[in-house]
Amino acid sequence: MTSGDVDCARCGESWTSKPSSIYLFRIDLPSGSVLKLGYSSNPRKRLRHQLGIAHGTPTRILRTIPILTGHQAVCAEKSTHAWMRRYHPDLIVPKSDYGAAINTRTEIYRLLSAPILHGLLDRIERGLPPISL
Repeated sequence: MTSGDVDCARCGESWTSKPSSIYLFRIDLPSGSVLKLGYSSNPRKRLRHQLGIAHGTPTRILRTIPILTGHQAVCAEKSTHAWMRRYHPDLIVPKSDYGAAINTRTEIYRLLSAPILHGLLDRIERGLPPISL
């Protein structure tokens, strides 16, 4: 609270209340191509700076969906990941497969998951819950 990272999602001024986006990235690592689904107020910055992907590694922002608040974005993102863990755990890439190439432990999917992830993102874009569990 003191640093301003936590506040009201409706009237505050931190990430919870400012506009955000759900994104889908493609990252072409030497070990193989993967997809990264997440949320950020600045997907381009997230891709290059915060994920620690080496310069020269081919990457693409496949899709971004604007979301009114960071709080709504994180809720949609978490619901989407939960659905993937429940119904498609085989499409989740374990950290051991990409190691230090991406600065995250989770939220990385095989390329085969693209149609499923786009379908879930279509729901979010239409204002529907990503999925009901």
